Amino acid sequence: MLPRVNNSDPDAGTSLAANFYLSSASPAPRLRIGLLIDTPEIPAVFARVISDIQRSDFADVVCVIRNMDAKPPSSIQSLPRRVWKFLSSPKLRQAILYAVYVKLDEWRSYDPQLDPLKPVDCSSFLRGIPQISVFPATSGPVHRFSEADIAQVKAADLDVIVRFGFNILKGDILGAARYGVWSYHHGDNDLYRGSPPYMWEMMEGSPRCGAVLQILTETLDGGLVIAKGQYACESAVSLFRNRLGPFWGSCYFLVWKLRELHEKGFPALRATAVPRADYGGRKALYSKSGNREMLGWMWRLLVRKLGQKRARRMLHWQTALRRNAVSSALHPASGSLDLSGFQFLKAPAGHFYADPFLFERDGRTFLFMEDYDYAAARGDLVVMDVTDGVPEQAEPCLATGSHLSYPFVFAHGGEIWMIPESMAAGEVALYRAEAFPHRWVKEKVLFSGPVVDTTVWQKDGTWYFFATLIVPGTEAVSLHLFTADSLTGDWRLHPASPLSNDVRDARGAGRLFMQDGVLYRPAQDCSGTYGRAIRLFRVDELTPSTYAESLVMEVGPQDVPRFAGCGAEGIHTYDRAGTFEVIDAKFSLPVTEVLGG
Repeated sequence: MLPRVNNSDPDAGTSLAANFYLSSASPAPRLRIGLLIDTPEIPAVFARVISDIQRSDFADVVCVIRNMDAKPPSSIQSLPRRVWKFLSSPKLRQAILYAVYVKLDEWRSYDPQLDPLKPVDCSSFLRGIPQISVFPATSGPVHRFSEADIAQVKAADLDVIVRFGFNILKGDILGAARYGVWSYHHGDNDLYRGSPPYMWEMMEGSPRCGAVLQILTETLDGGLVIAKGQYACESAVSLFRNRLGPFWGSCYFLVWKLRELHEKGFPALRATAVPRADYGGRKALYSKSGNREMLGWMWRLLVRKLGQKRARRMLHWQTALRRNAVSSALHPASGSLDLSGFQFLKAPAGHFYADPFLFERDGRTFLFMEDYDYAAARGDLVVMDVTDGVPEQAEPCLATGSHLSYPFVFAHGGEIWMIPESMAAGEVALYRAEAFPHRWVKEKVLFSGPVVDTTVWQKDGTWYFFATLIVPGTEAVSLHLFTADSLTGDWRLHPASPLSNDVRDARGAGRLFMQDGVLYRPAQDCSGTYGRAIRLFRVDELTPSTYAESLVMEVGPQDVPRFAGCGAEGIHTYDRAGTFEVIDAKFSLPVTEVLGG
């Protein structure tokens, strides 16, 4: 498992994901891109998207369409004038608690390196690009272009127009480029329409926050959704923190889909579009929370916080082992499971054991785990021989001075290998057992970057690496598949990547396994809480050029045996070797029981 990433620079994560999609294999002409902007001061997340387009080898920004009615962010009124504006308007007074909350939240949580909405002056890298100046006709929240403006835009011969400004667009501008106007919608358009993004998700207790890239139509939020991500609704208090994952996690969507358009054409883009679901939001159109709604939410938060403080409990991971199992505890084909035979292991006071993996050698079965030290805020790797029973304590096997977890151990070529999660060191490293199971040496750094839970499978001479990218400073995750010709060979992005941008299945939950001739991929569902459940996917197709999977089963906290009289609140790893099986689960336990004293 991985504690919250403290690196406050998302650039490494957003750039890494985008870097995979900057090159097209097609000889087709470069795509001609137009940008709809209000001013050259563009939100940081969109400045990153524009940079990705310009770094690509298949697209050029050839036209900037400027909203001449818009005012730059730097022209915001002074504080006294804004206060007076609020007090003098009955409508604004109804949202004064929301305005105060936003200011307090920014004061408490703000980090300029993380802020996706921080204005960035893009004048320098837009300089020299032809500009079309537009004074849009305004009707409420809707902008329309004049016939003369439409003619200028069409004369630019654009493939795609990307909307980073203006209001709701209606009229002929939507068809002024070959493949339409593409726009981000920050929010799950099946559940949240309106604004402000990611506030109502917290207030309604949603476990997830969505972000989509869509091709606009006349119908509000009714366009073709060509990419969608689901992210952890990670904070019950901070709007600033809650929007980081969806904004930065979806940042690479545009360059990914532009490459797909360039390589495969628009029919392929349409074929992979996200199916439309019936709208399920509690409100037809969300808007800023009123004072009464804000008071109700704040009261619920206060009651919950006071209850947690009085309870003096903390979430604590426990590893559980099942020995001498005649058959598997999980049967994905039938959807049946029975975890009743698992026995929990005791970690030393102030520690927890998690991310368990089993490995069989010479008739002995070894259990590898993360040993997390609360005081040091770091995990090291430990091992125990569980063949004849569970020892009193695990023995150290790998410590590097930075956080380690997810000890993926496997055999190949007469050697025993391990790929632990070592994102704190910024790498995916391959270790070889020099003296199994206690001494390991680093053989090679397979990949550099913010990657977690790398899971390996070999088939027909091809190595497959399932690697989860995480944007530093956030909990935004995306699952990418890579291939190599050998264990230590160079990674190539698999054509089916990304496999997932969904917090419910983008992280590995243990090794892939065969059961009754069928291959399954365990995934973590981290919606609502980190490590909430395990989802099992049947791998329907796995070749160097294709990948397909189907969700067949979920193992939730309700399926885990009770511990110390408590029901589990999450489960996020499963592994099996021979007649041994292992899981981990988390429980809300008294602080004194976990830390001692």
